[in-house]
Amino acid sequence: MSVGNPYVPKVMRIESVVIESPDVKTFVIETGGNFTFRPGQFVIVGVPGYGEAPFAIASSFKERNFFEITVRAIGDVTKALHRLGVGDVVLVRGPYGKGYPLDELERKNLVIIAGGTGLIGVSSLLWYVFEERSKFGDVYLLYGARTPRDIIRKRDIRIWGSKNIRIYLSVDRTDGLPWDGHVGFVTDFIDTLELPIENTCYVICGPPIMMKVSYKKLLGKGIKPNAIYVSLERHMKCGIGKCGRCLLSNGLYVCKDGPVFRCDKLPEREIE
Repeated sequence: MSVGNPYVPKVMRIESVVIESPDVKTFVIETGGNFTFRPGQFVIVGVPGYGEAPFAIASSFKERNFFEITVRAIGDVTKALHRLGVGDVVLVRGPYGKGYPLDELERKNLVIIAGGTGLIGVSSLLWYVFEERSKFGDVYLLYGARTPRDIIRKRDIRIWGSKNIRIYLSVDRTDGLPWDGHVGFVTDFIDTLELPIENTCYVICGPPIMMKVSYKKLLGKGIKPNAIYVSLERHMKCGIGKCGRCLLSNGLYVCKDGPVFRCDKLPEREIE
């Protein structure tokens, strides 16, 4: 898909909507068959009359006829999106960003740590691993949600696990719902699992405190910053480096230079 004028969006229609949790929906958006992106890139999606916002692409890079975004209803734009249904129109700009440095991740073990809707930021990477499984060593997904009902993209998780991606799920609390997995924080897995260290890359995406704790725990295990990657997409607004909202203290823009960064390229205070 050609970006062309970065200010001019494409008109696209919603093909289907999936309810993920009480406040999260996935929107499958038709593209007309010419959409290409790299895992880790994002799009700007607008709702006429309400504005626009950046969203990570959560679907497989091999799809051309549609892409998926998963949206929590927390602001004007996202609540407006949640009111839309099949056949409704959205305005799409992108894809933007550099995405994941796949050349650095391939031929390595991979540990992906995600919290809450942070799973969306690593979903396209997990699809890449799924489609190109022979290019990676051991792969782990450590994912935590608030409660069992807040676990999103359940179908994807089942599919990823079918190709020897080791999946560990955690919830902060059960709220009385059936649950036979870990109860606690997803960062607990860093202490309790025998995760690989040699020839291994770690990817973190989630709430600020979860990312900070994960990073500190990995450093405590002797993992070097150049083996840890973080997604900082929550900082973005315009998506093209004009508004300055996502400017980091080292002069990099999350939207243009990221949203994925290797931690040795970031000041430590930015890793959250």
